[in-house]
Amino acid sequence: GQGLGQRLTEAALALARATRVSSVFLLTTTADGFFPRFGFERIGREDVPESVQQSVEFRSACPASAVVMRKQLG
Repeated sequence: GQGLGQRLTEAALALARATRVSSVFLLTTTADGFFPRFGFERIGREDVPESVQQSVEFRSACPASAVVMRKQLG
């Protein structure tokens, strides 16, 4: 309730832009209503690049029921 989530998200997106990342992906089990305000959209797990699918988060840290979201940066 103090804007910390917003500031953290904005900082992560600024870093992604600064390093010329073209898309940002996230997995969430509880905050899928929070991220659309930053331009994230829900996508299917099959729409995630193989390199992201191989991450620890995607393979084991987050449950298969987690919502996958993407923001296109460029």
